[in-house]
Amino acid sequence: MRQNLTIGLCAWCVVELSRISFAQSNRVLDPQLNAATAATLNIPSDATPVDPAAVVLSIRGVCTQPPGSAKPQSEACTVAVERRDFDAILTAMAPGKESTPALRRSVAKAYAELLAFENAAADSHLDTTPQFVERMQLLRLRTIADLYRRSLEEQSARVSDAEIHSYYEKHVHDFEEVRLRRMLLPRNNFSLADRQEFENKALSTATALRDRAARGEDMDQLQKEGYELIGFSATPPATDVGTRRRSGLSRESSADVFALNAGEVSKVQKDTYSFVIYKVEGKWTLPEMRVKDEIAREISREKLTTSLKEIADRVATELDPRYFGAPVTQ
Repeated sequence: MRQNLTIGLCAWCVVELSRISFAQSNRVLDPQLNAATAATLNIPSDATPVDPAAVVLSIRGVCTQPPGSAKPQSEACTVAVERRDFDAILTAMAPGKESTPALRRSVAKAYAELLAFENAAADSHLDTTPQFVERMQLLRLRTIADLYRRSLEEQSARVSDAEIHSYYEKHVHDFEEVRLRRMLLPRNNFSLADRQEFENKALSTATALRDRAARGEDMDQLQKEGYELIGFSATPPATDVGTRRRSGLSRESSADVFALNAGEVSKVQKDTYSFVIYKVEGKWTLPEMRVKDEIAREISREKLTTSLKEIADRVATELDPRYFGAPVTQ
């Protein structure tokens, strides 16, 4: 028999399943279902088209036959799930997950097990107890909040070309890129007794190397020479650090680097462990079309953050310290 599989069929099952973590697509609640409940999986591969009305999952052992029914016991104890119903269940249970055969099998087995427990508990009248009512109220709140958040995510994801263009114009500096070389000279040598003397020597060496780099000498060769001059035996890192945007550098370094033109060298900067010298080998601004998707994601994120904050700011909480205790200070 085909059972009407709406959320009302098994509200507890649907809400509980929505809390299951599908971190691994082949995870199931229990690979061995209740002996009285067997799930017959007719789930096709992604390459096989399936009619929405086709039964893709049959669960035997879940008896729904009312008293006096003339239907055979085998038919009354079978739940047949059509594809359109299972697709809705899958969306509710594993939102945002790619619908792979492994995930569909996992959800089907988990759903069958929960139906088995609901069926076994049918005569216990647990659904009329205060505990059940309280749990369902909380789960209802969680479910409504989750669904509303997803609706906000969908609304926030709708970003127009005009919004993208306006954002690009306002933040065009964020899309500047430079191709960099970076020379590092260590500030400290912990094997020496007079560390201040070592740092002073490293700074004077870095200053001299910076002037030579500005005249066009090779950064790798200068860095190697600098290590030798200060007596630091470690192998110097490569000076080519590729392309960077402002967000890929510290605030201080970003301001200095992006003020340079191609071919120019920064002043000597003092980092935590090193003296740093940058050389800009190229500088350009990424075109709007190239960063369109990136901008759309950022606008979407900002919209969602604003919406969530507006909702959260509508309420205020007051906690009785006699029960909750004093706030924990960081």
